[in-house]
Amino acid sequence: MSVERTRPRVLLADDDPGMHTAISRLISKSCDLVGCVGDTATLFKAVADLHPDIVLLDFSLPGSLNAFEVCRRLKTTPGVRIVAFTAHEDDEYRRLAGDAGASAFVWKMQASTDLVPTIHAVVEATGGS
Repeated sequence: MSVERTRPRVLLADDDPGMHTAISRLISKSCDLVGCVGDTATLFKAVADLHPDIVLLDFSLPGSLNAFEVCRRLKTTPGVRIVAFTAHEDDEYRRLAGDAGASAFVWKMQASTDLVPTIHAVVEATGGS
């Protein structure tokens, strides 16, 4: 008996419109990009409205909260996992992201090879979408 996998529902939180286009193209074959937000003010409403499986969180997202606080708050939302998505390739930054509740960390420069497998690994590790 085959089990059909559902496509992970991804919300991109990044203030770069070019990144929205690039990520949409990159993940479209195996994930559903359910929305894009450009600041922390709209992120929490989008999570509540769209019910993503994964929030792809730019750790340089503009807004009144820093990325670690955003991550801690999102972590309390049932069913939502956070993938830190950042230009900061730094072991301390990676550790702090994990401490704040990120399930995984993807360096933007390696998105073309690492992003889709990471999204799927996070979803599979937490029981699917």
